[in-house]
Amino acid sequence: MRMLEFSVFFLLLYFVIRPIYLAFLYTRPPRIRISFFTPTSLGVDYEDVTLSTRDEVDLKGWYIPSRNGAAVLLLHGHSGNRLAVLHQAEALIRAGYGCLMMDLRAHGHSGGRLFARSEVLVSDVLTAVAFLSKRPEVNQAGIGIYGVSDGGLFALQAAAKTVAIRALVVDGVSAATFDDYPPPQTFLQRTLLYPLQRGYLKLIDWFSKQPPLAANRQLIPQIAPRPIFFISTGNNVERRMVHTFHDEAGPPKSLWEIPEARHASGWLSHPELYDENLVRFFDLSLVSERDRSVEVSEFMPLKPSVKTLPDVPYPIESEATISFFWANVVALMLFPLAYVLLFVPYRWIWGVGLGEQILVLTWQAAVGMIVMLMLSIGVHEWIHGMAFVWVGGVAKTAVFYGFNWKGMAPYAHCKAPMRAAAYRIAVLLPGFLLGIVPGLIGVVTGIWWLLPYGMMMLVAAGGDTAVLLAMNRVPGDALVLDHPSQAGCLVLTDMEIEE
Repeated sequence: MRMLEFSVFFLLLYFVIRPIYLAFLYTRPPRIRISFFTPTSLGVDYEDVTLSTRDEVDLKGWYIPSRNGAAVLLLHGHSGNRLAVLHQAEALIRAGYGCLMMDLRAHGHSGGRLFARSEVLVSDVLTAVAFLSKRPEVNQAGIGIYGVSDGGLFALQAAAKTVAIRALVVDGVSAATFDDYPPPQTFLQRTLLYPLQRGYLKLIDWFSKQPPLAANRQLIPQIAPRPIFFISTGNNVERRMVHTFHDEAGPPKSLWEIPEARHASGWLSHPELYDENLVRFFDLSLVSERDRSVEVSEFMPLKPSVKTLPDVPYPIESEATISFFWANVVALMLFPLAYVLLFVPYRWIWGVGLGEQILVLTWQAAVGMIVMLMLSIGVHEWIHGMAFVWVGGVAKTAVFYGFNWKGMAPYAHCKAPMRAAAYRIAVLLPGFLLGIVPGLIGVVTGIWWLLPYGMMMLVAAGGDTAVLLAMNRVPGDALVLDHPSQAGCLVLTDMEIEE
């Protein structure tokens, strides 16, 4: 009965309470105030700007005057403020562009109580564009927008309403409605993730008390022939959605994919290259001579250069690693999971708690369990190595075993590349065979000592779980190589290997 009650509570928490809570928080984002930085830190003069919207809400920001006749409005994402686009603004300022950095409604120092994906926010963007169009040093044909995440969404929506916006860069642009999402590809997406997302967006509309926007894919074709530069991060739904937006856009258009970067963090992965692509796009898209129409040259984003490591004889595209600190945090988080998975059903089935069993344990049996756990750590690493061979298809001579005296733990390391799907299985297998399987056998048969054994082996696999989390954006068919010194793997550039 207790297990049934817990299951019902968990389902209600995840499928009902959680989306309602997250949708409520989305419409009431945290305000991150600015107290430690102004553009004078960049060595430039600036103006404090207050813009009044059509519903009399004050939007706060900074404006750095243009030196080349063009200006860019920079829009941050949800839960941020104008400092979230500081890196991009600095690159544009160095290139001579005027920059208007605004706090979105209900963010930073701007007014407003509710945040919504609605016409109200689009109108705020149009108000900022009108400010730039009235600046004497800015050409009418020289106004662009850079938007990241939700900022990219409002940039696209605003550009469909006014030709005053002459060029756009959108990084990790958000969906305006559920219709913007690409078709589901997996059973989990069709049956669980997409229905949850649809309900979440409906809840946002209800909490924001605003009608929803039109889908981005319906408005994007109206922006042509003004140029759009799409930036995509990751390899999941965002990538496919940005591809759809790019396909809907008319020429001129450009797309830069940064699969190794997390959402809206491409500039962190390749800061110098990001700046160069951003400035080059606006240089080719915005003119510096007054009263001329926009002339757009072909823009092809520069790609990241290939990295190498001294001990790795393969070209490296990116890394999917996690620090040992966070690996340990993940391991500790597996304790409550193991308790719910093993101890709760054991007590429900057999009517006795594990504490009673441990109290009658003899010291000989306790020593035996400790020795078995220590030996199992070695078996854990042996399973990793054998899985590299059996599943990854590498030669046995490519797998090395050793003992890390600093970490006081054995290890298995593979020096040959394999597909990411095979690497994931090799990482997952020890925790499954030594943790989940024995623990479930203990629950079913009543052999109580298998429960603490399974729990400890699950916790020992916490680092493996952390690696799987670090690899969540790596495609299954990508080539990866076990990292020589960190938890995780290296993602290699495309090349041929013997399958």
